[in-house]
Parts: sequence; C-alpha cells; structure tokens
Amino acid sequence: MEKAMRRRDFLKLAAVSSTGAVLFTGCSLGTIGDGDPAHEFKLESPVYNPNDLRYGRDNWYATAAPASLGGDGLIVRVFEGRAKKVDGNPDFPTNRGKSSAVIQALVTELYHPDRVASPVKRSGDRGSGQFQPLNWNDALAQVANAIKAAPQATLLITEPLNGALGAVINAFVKATGVQLATFEPDERIVLREAMRRTFGVATLPTLDLANANFLLDFGADFLHGWIAPVQFARAFGQFRQGRSNARGLFYFLGPRMAATAANADRWYAIKPGSEGLIALAMAQVILSENLADSTGSNAFLQALGLTRQQLDQNFTPEKVADAAGISADQIRTIARLFAQRKPSIAIAGTTAAAHTNGLFNLVAVFALNYLVGSVNTQGGVILNPPVPLGDQLPAHQNGTPYTTWVQLSNAIKSGQIKTVLIHRVNPVYHLPPASGFADALRNAGTVISVGTVFDDTALLADIVLPEHTIFEEWDIVVPDPGPGFPALTLRQPVVNPFVDSRAFGDILIQLGKQLGASMPWDSQEAAVRALADTLRQRGGGNITASDPREYFMIMQTQGGWWNEQQKVTSTPQPSKATAPANPEFAGDSGQYPFYLLPFPSGVVGYGQWSHLPWVQGLQDQMSTIAWQTWVEVNPKTGEQLGIGTGDIIRIETPQGSIEVPVYINPAAPPDVLAVPLGQGHTGGGRYAKGFGVNILNVVQPATEKETGALAWAATRCRIAKTGRRARISQFEGAVPAFQLEEAPIVQLKPMKV
Repeated sequence: MEKAMRRRDFLKLAAVSSTGAVLFTGCSLGTIGDGDPAHEFKLESPVYNPNDLRYGRDNWYATAAPASLGGDGLIVRVFEGRAKKVDGNPDFPTNRGKSSAVIQALVTELYHPDRVASPVKRSGDRGSGQFQPLNWNDALAQVANAIKAAPQATLLITEPLNGALGAVINAFVKATGVQLATFEPDERIVLREAMRRTFGVATLPTLDLANANFLLDFGADFLHGWIAPVQFARAFGQFRQGRSNARGLFYFLGPRMAATAANADRWYAIKPGSEGLIALAMAQVILSENLADSTGSNAFLQALGLTRQQLDQNFTPEKVADAAGISADQIRTIARLFAQRKPSIAIAGTTAAAHTNGLFNLVAVFALNYLVGSVNTQGGVILNPPVPLGDQLPAHQNGTPYTTWVQLSNAIKSGQIKTVLIHRVNPVYHLPPASGFADALRNAGTVISVGTVFDDTALLADIVLPEHTIFEEWDIVVPDPGPGFPALTLRQPVVNPFVDSRAFGDILIQLGKQLGASMPWDSQEAAVRALADTLRQRGGGNITASDPREYFMIMQTQGGWWNEQQKVTSTPQPSKATAPANPEFAGDSGQYPFYLLPFPSGVVGYGQWSHLPWVQGLQDQMSTIAWQTWVEVNPKTGEQLGIGTGDIIRIETPQGSIEVPVYINPAAPPDVLAVPLGQGHTGGGRYAKGFGVNILNVVQPATEKETGALAWAATRCRIAKTGRRARISQFEGAVPAFQLEEAPIVQLKPMKV
C-alpha cells in the first residue's frame, strides 16, 4: 500500500537506491531548504520507471518538450503505466503551464501503430520497404564495423545539437573522428546568423510583449510554429489583454495572410522579399523626422553598412514603394507609429527569411529595434544569456546550409563518404530533389537510420534502429529562445519503453565502446546526472540543495533549472554589416506570372509531425483544411482563369510541376500562389504516406546569398488547368442548418469531407 513519505525519509532511501522518474510536486514549489515542501515528495518505482498498476490512480511527471518546439516544460499524466495526457508545466518560465495541440499530440508517437519496434536490416532493394528483424547486439556490431572501416568517411546527420544528448553527440564525434552535419529548417539558419550579426549573440531572443505597446511583424508566423510558438502565444495574450492599460497594437506585413496576420490590427500585403527595403525606408523616415533613439542610430547604420547619406538618397519611401507593393504614405504611417508608440518591437522570420536576400531582410528589421531603444530593454527584444554549462554543452550553431548538403551529396556519390548515420531528421523529404541527396543515399555504402517510424529517409537505409520517444528517455534540453535568463528543462522517462528501443545517446556510447573510443559517460542518463551535478556545484538558480541526490530530485520534481537573476547586461552591438540586397526569383515573369509562396503548415510544420494522426486531423487555421495539400488563389485570379475551389490545377515552375486542388481565398494577393509545406511523404507510416504533395519538389534550388540556406520562396510559377476536380477535406461550412431565436432559418453549406 502506498505510504506518504517525508522528505528526510525519502532522501534516506535515495541514498541507498537509485531512482527512476519522480513525480511532479505541484506549482511554484520554490527553493527547498531544511523544511518540508508544500507538497511532500512521493516515491514512485525507486529502481524502475513508473508502473502504477497497483494503485489505479493518476500520476503526473515533469519532463521536456522537443527543442524544435521550444523546449518548454511539460507534465505528463500517467495512468496504469500509460501516458494519457500532456500539459504545460505551470512552474517552467518559458510556458507557465501552456502547451500547444502539437505538443499534446506527441503522446500518439509513443503508441504509434507503425512505430519501429526493434532493429531491422534491409532484405530487399533500397526503397522497397522490405526489412527483416535483427537483434541489438548484431545491429550495433554491424554499424560499428561500418564506421570502423573508415571513421573519417562516416557522416553523422542529426538535428541541431542541444543539451545532454548534444553533449554525447559532440563527445562521440570528437572521440571517433566522424563528420557531423545538423539539419534544421533553412529559415532558422538565416535567423541565427541574423542574430549574430545584428546583436552579436548566438542565442535567439525572446519578446517582452507584456510591456510592449506596438508589435511590427514582417512575415514571422510566431503564433503557429515560428521558433517558440507556445512562449510567444502566451506573451501575445498578455500583450492583448493581460494588463490594465490599453491593449497592444499589432501590424503585420507579409505576402500572405497567415494565421498570425489574421490576429493583427492591420495586415499589409507586401511583395515577397521586400521586407528589408521597407525596414530601410522606415528607418529613413524615423531618422529624418528626428524620432530615433539618441544612441541607436549608429548601431542601425552599422548593422546595414550604410551611411546616413546613402540611406537618404536610396531608401526613401517613394523609392521603395513600388518594390514593396505598399504606398509611401503607408510606410510613413507605420514608421511614425513604430517610433511614437514605444515600447515597440520589430521582428521578422518565416517567409521573410526564405528569399535570396533573406539575411538582409531579417537584419534590417531586427535592427529597427535599435532606433527606438528596444534592444534588451523593457517592452523590447530581450537577449538570452548562455546557460552556465556552456563549456560542457554544445554551443548554439547554425544548421548545415543547403549549399553544403549539395557538397555532401556529391561526396556520398563519389565514395568519399561511405557510411551515413542519420538520427531524428528526414533529409530525403526536406531537401529538394535537385540536391541529389536521395540519389546519393541509394548508392551509398552503408546507411543507418535511427528514429521512431520508417520515414522517407529510413526506407533507403540498410539498418534501422528504433529510438525512444521523448517520454521514454533522459535528457537536458536548452530552450532556444529562453525566457530572458538561463533555463534548462529536465527530461525524464515517464513510462517504461513501449517497444524494444533505446536512447540515441546510449546507442552512440555503446558504438564508441566497440570502436575503442573513450566516452565521458556510461549512458545518456549518466550524462544528464553529471551535467545536473555541475549545475549544483556552480550554484545559483531555483535549487539550493547541497546534496547531489536531493538536488537532482528537486530538479525532477520541478521539471528543470532556471536562474532569473542572470541576464544579459552588456550593451549589444552589431558584429558584421549586411549590405542591402534585392530579392531574385527563378523563372521569367513573362512565362511565370505568379510568385510561388510555400509556407510552413500551422499544424504539421515543415512535415516533421505528419506521421501523427492527431496533428494531421487538425485543420489549417485559415482554410480549415486537413490531411492534404492545396493552393490558395485570389478570387479575381480564379475568375479570370475559370477555376474555383476544388478544381485541380497544375502548378508549373522551371523545376517541374505538381497538381493540387484550389482553395479560393479572399485574402490571397492576385499574383501570389501560396502552398503549405509538410505533406507528400513516401514514408512515415499510414498517417503520412500518400497524403498531398511535397511543394519542395518544384522549388528552384536558389540559395540565400550569404548563408547558403535554401531560398524556398524564390521561385515563380504558372497555372495550367487539368479539367478535374477533387473534394477538399475542410471544416469550413461543416455546421448543419439551425434556427436562431427571432430569426429566419439559415441554411449553411453542406459538410465537406
């Protein structure tokens, strides 16, 4: 029978027994000293992971969201050994109890019917999907032999390094000599470089919207997918209605009305790639009318490598208006509001970064914050300091750009790279066919994939190793962006492994041993505990316990560590100038009259969540479409071409063509065809494979000029009618006829499925 246990008794047992997961102890536990906490510790499975079949009751465990979703603190409801519900951790400072639909859907990955259940080896041709079972000892031995044959000719591909797992990966690379490439969305590569150049920092910033009066957003869909949507959505709620004074004013500038733009007070449909030019014209107005902060003018000009004379001569609103698609008067109005309604914040991202001049766009917009004194001040853009484990955790770095992926593809084809080990990313899907990566893998020496499902890349592997989900593994995650001060989330396994999987860090450590390499830890859990103990020794933060076991258990119960007293106090300065540049587009405007504008889906993102059925079933926030790809067409454009919602059209670019159904969108600009990213998988299980098309297949492989990232918004296109129609899966109009009091019966559209 379960027995309540006081802290001292708990620690006595902990001194002689290792602990598994520890229960979340409630909100705002605070620092624990000699007195008992407000909620007593509870001991759950001291040796093994949670298994509460005996009790038949709910237990909640604190853990961490993926770094790609913000790295927020989570709590997971476990009942009878099964994870049932995911919510935000109310104590963790980035999200304060909030979460997103995608985060809550991650529990379906744990019990996914198409999950890789055990190691397998290819038994047919590459891409055939034919595999046969393999035990872990044989699988690791074969992988080790492939690496041992030529370590320098081995390429490890993983997501951006972060936290404890990143430390293990770094140690493996250093000990074995293998090559490393990290994969992340190209627009984030541009964003990270923009932060280095504009503010001289390697971390991403957060936004003090709670104290801001005006938010100016150039294309960043920050409420639905941009870097830390939960953190920013929570802050946006405070910006709009979380304070006693007037609600904040929000303007959005972008070529598509994204769901974030729909929440703005005003949306300006600007021309694609013109964000940076508008920012310069705004700066010219602010400086010429003496509205700028006295100390920020030089920093702005330094970030763009401009003199005041060059700005006045070349970037007045009149000279920029045609290229921007909005009038000179509109630019002046926006500039004056931005300068006069301080504190103001200017941000840019998503489509603004996905052009050949993406870096210039982002630097120009973020540098506007210098002009109004909004850099690292209340109500402005808040810079994040590094965590106090910077000497042991991998440094924040850019992902591998597209130009390097092309070089790596050629190296695989030529045999310079013989073994490819891929973890938790899907480059076969995310890289355009023009990169040659998929063809290179088909002819590679040995390909090993580590993940949870047979995605597009895993289908081309020789060996597939099953990995723990986030609910089965240990890790420390660094939220990026943080909350304005150092913060770490602690991930602990909240259920026993559901299949015969292993943590990727444990796989690398075992491979290191077989290769004769010296690794600092015996397991991924040991790495987590060692890093946590380093935090204890260095002091500071929300935990003051001196005993190592007590310190770690408090970290488990609260879900992480943070230090609100440590903030960036130095004055930021631009580190390198980024010259103004105009966008370039593939395809002659005479032959290809439309801009092709891919955009990350507000639900499946760039396609990394397409295998989750709950996520696939979430409707797009604007069109209410789910489970498929569509193209947004302006009503007048549709009328001129004789096409309407449900008509299948062929979108043709210089790179190829795809066929998609039309969605007539009254907010679509006449010369822009917007198509969501994220669908069109050849693998990923029954909920991803065969739904929609991959728009990246027809994107011209143009690159951002300075970073080498893929400029996936830099392609023009045209339309060809097919004469066919399709029913669109959408929720719009899915309400039956009803009767209002004292009103006539209203017949709505029939349900569309």
